[in-house]
Amino acid sequence: MSKPAKIALGVLAILLIVFPIFSNAYTVQVAITTITYSMLGLAFAFSMRVGLPRMDIAAWWGVGGYTTAILMKNYHMNFWLTALIGGIIAVIIGGLVFSIAIPRGMMAFFIFCMVLSMAFYQIYGTVKVPFGGWSGIVNIPVPTVGAFEVIAKRDLYYMGLFFLVLNVVVYYLLYHSKIGRAWDAVGSSLRLARSLGVDVVKYRMANVLIANFFIALAGSYFVGYYRAAFPAIFSFAAGLNVMVYLIVGGFTYS
Repeated sequence: MSKPAKIALGVLAILLIVFPIFSNAYTVQVAITTITYSMLGLAFAFSMRVGLPRMDIAAWWGVGGYTTAILMKNYHMNFWLTALIGGIIAVIIGGLVFSIAIPRGMMAFFIFCMVLSMAFYQIYGTVKVPFGGWSGIVNIPVPTVGAFEVIAKRDLYYMGLFFLVLNVVVYYLLYHSKIGRAWDAVGSSLRLARSLGVDVVKYRMANVLIANFFIALAGSYFVGYYRAAFPAIFSFAAGLNVMVYLIVGGFTYS
């Protein structure tokens, strides 16, 4: 990284840290929502690297959100543990369903993801136990760090910033690793990748499962902030919003 880039990164870090100190509650709330959708957008762009458009963002976002909501509300579990469990569940379920979709190519994956997102939405809304039906789950306990309750918007912002930085660091390291170079080959040309001995299905599977974990993490964070989980939050339309933000704002790879 060049010296100007390091300076710019340092200035950005300082601005992000001091931002809530000089902002009102509404602006911080907007920033929290922005952080959430940034994590979802990073996951979408991450899977696009291997040529797989994610129409199922809302499904896995809901897996993380509802896992945190159910475990915190019904079993009084620690927020951080529920976030980890939510990510693991998203990986396990994703491994099962994507083992069917990914070998059949990009279009089959695309359609499969659309159906999956709509199916999850219906499950969240129609199954009363444990998802609470269309009324959802409310009055979820406050996330804590030790004995400290993360309830103020400023504290929730910093928690979200931690998750976002974790996303960026992990993706950056993966992009610049051996597996990242294999993803580049897959995204550039499937035929070229196969001619180089790259197992396209295996590398695509690894990509989407990693993305699943971080999508679920975003769901846990959002529920920790919102302290409620409703099917409408994790609807198919919400997933489409992520695509719109990326298309309008533009996205690339580091």
